[in-house]
Amino acid sequence: MKMNIKIKTLASWLVLIIITMPHLLQAAVKPEKRLNIIRPEIQLNQKPDWLTIVSSNYYDGDKDDLVTAGLGFTRLSTTNSVTNFANPAKPTIHELRQAKLNRFINPNTGEGSLFGFKRQDLTPLFDGKVAGTEILATIDNDNEKVGLLLQIPLDFDTNKPCIVAVPASDSDGLFNAKDIQIRGLWGLRHNCAVVYNDKALGNGIYDITNQRGYSIDGITQTNNLMFAPKINNRAQYSQQYPNRYAIKQLHSKQNSEQRWGEFVLKSIEFAFYQLNSEFSETQKVTFNKDNTIVLVYGTTDGGGAALKAGELDKDNIIKGIVAVNPQIYTLPPKTPITLKLGDNATKPLDFKSIADYSSYAALYIPCAVPAIIANHSDNYIIPLADRYLHSQNRCDSLNKAKLLTTASPQEALDKLHQYGWTSDMDIQLPYFYYRESIGLPYKYISSYGRFDVSQNMCNYSVASTQQDPIYYMGLVKSLKEVTFEQLWGLASGNLPLWLGINATALDLVNNDDLHSPRRDFYSSSQHKDEVDYNTKGAICLNKKLKDPRVQQGLKQVAMSGNLNKIKTFIVHARNNVKQLPDTARAYVALNSQIENKTSQLRYMEVENTSYLDGEVPFDNTLVSIDYYGEDAIEWLWANLTSKATLPDSQVIRAKAQGGKSGYTTGVTSKNLIPISQSPNRNDLIKKENGKITLPK
Repeated sequence: MKMNIKIKTLASWLVLIIITMPHLLQAAVKPEKRLNIIRPEIQLNQKPDWLTIVSSNYYDGDKDDLVTAGLGFTRLSTTNSVTNFANPAKPTIHELRQAKLNRFINPNTGEGSLFGFKRQDLTPLFDGKVAGTEILATIDNDNEKVGLLLQIPLDFDTNKPCIVAVPASDSDGLFNAKDIQIRGLWGLRHNCAVVYNDKALGNGIYDITNQRGYSIDGITQTNNLMFAPKINNRAQYSQQYPNRYAIKQLHSKQNSEQRWGEFVLKSIEFAFYQLNSEFSETQKVTFNKDNTIVLVYGTTDGGGAALKAGELDKDNIIKGIVAVNPQIYTLPPKTPITLKLGDNATKPLDFKSIADYSSYAALYIPCAVPAIIANHSDNYIIPLADRYLHSQNRCDSLNKAKLLTTASPQEALDKLHQYGWTSDMDIQLPYFYYRESIGLPYKYISSYGRFDVSQNMCNYSVASTQQDPIYYMGLVKSLKEVTFEQLWGLASGNLPLWLGINATALDLVNNDDLHSPRRDFYSSSQHKDEVDYNTKGAICLNKKLKDPRVQQGLKQVAMSGNLNKIKTFIVHARNNVKQLPDTARAYVALNSQIENKTSQLRYMEVENTSYLDGEVPFDNTLVSIDYYGEDAIEWLWANLTSKATLPDSQVIRAKAQGGKSGYTTGVTSKNLIPISQSPNRNDLIKKENGKITLPK
């Protein structure tokens, strides 16, 4: 759907801002002690008690805009430039915002033609820059702040109002570039208001030594922070562990994941309030759940948050959900859930958390790499596999700990296959471990167990690391190549915080390394002269899963599988090594058991996709899953606005480009095969009463 470009005079817009400014700048009242779910009786033209408006800015779509911070699609898709800070020690809000949104968009993945920005809609006068108002706010609850960002395009359609809620991806904050430039952009292009929430994880880096962190807009300061942990004996801790940091998801001790669904619903309530304040000529509610289409569109962690919101929405506020590669955890039901894949025998599905299977991966991948090379090197160059020079040391250490019987890489790979990874995923595993390392399971286990930063769980801590890629060994070093003030613009919310492919700015480090603290990939934990990727730390972390406090935290985040008959698409990558497909399959089967014939859930499983984008070094083997998220929400939109029939659940046979990585010419519609309204019967996915049947 093309955006309708309307011309409004600056004077008329200034009048609108002046009229609405009193509403935007109302002072916050004392926050509630407990978050309440949206209720029908809530007055959507009155400011909620828990809401604090921080700022409101209008962007003209020229010098600055809602989607690219003034850079425009052409620049983002043709140059891979670094944001320049006039004063790196004191970046401006504009520079920080531009740094977050300065993402190189690779047209070879299909973005810019088949999804996201559409070149055919662009002109010399409209380079993807969307004019409108951007409002920052917070949910304040029991010393926990949740960041909110509402974008109202200049062309918001008051006659056909719609809201798209986007929970932040992974552990990132409000200005995640892909959220804004893919999911948010879709909403803006359809003249909808778009509201983001950071799931209580954003702007979550805290400098322990200097007692500073970030405000909601990324400015470094010492008070009014989005995250400021209470640390006993801070000076003593900093002296013993210099250059250390606290991270909100790891160290807030809030286990915010249990409230992600509430945060999504609160963000929608914020959007309703603000839209009624902006556009209502009287005190009456102009926009409500009965006349406004509300969609939730999230990926990874944000996809899980989208589903959690659907489970909590008993009032039919949300009209549709798209969850791409959602992170899902449910408790095993009393009646077993089963899977039949192709001609394989029907088997019960396990209900594993991401903390469980990612900590298992962190144990065995470093050992398994030689077997992956041996099994696949005739067909592919395995990305980053050549960096694993000490795999046998990890195998020997696992054997010594009685976690392997033969100390062979093939045994480790077999264990990974038995736990949920398939041989088709093997070529991603060395890259996955190198880029994600122990940080992925650690952040969830620490959050679920509500561990304090000063506890250094499993003798890990978060430190600034060696930023120079030459002779890089992941050592603890003070920030030098980048300043703390710049980190906000670079951070993705995940550890490690990478500077290019060969150096990190922040990461978890092994405090007990036998030489000196450093990141796992270079760490010796058994013998001083042998790197074993910190086997001791990986074993400790995996054992933490059985800690009663971690188990309690897991129970708090478990999902129910009841989506309240909301029209929902789960789009999952068949080769996803990070969010395993069996987790989505189990949820879909559970939903069929709970909602049965009343379920409105569609499940799309896409071949040759993963959590990655289909860029180098996987441009020849994978295609982007984001295309299918946008395809799914277009189906929802067509159904809700023109009563188009929704497609059945199906396996989608997306085709990789093949050839040699780095020499591919770009995907086309022959690669990104769209969702079919009437799929081939051999591609249909069947789900009924707790059983899911998928074609191979």
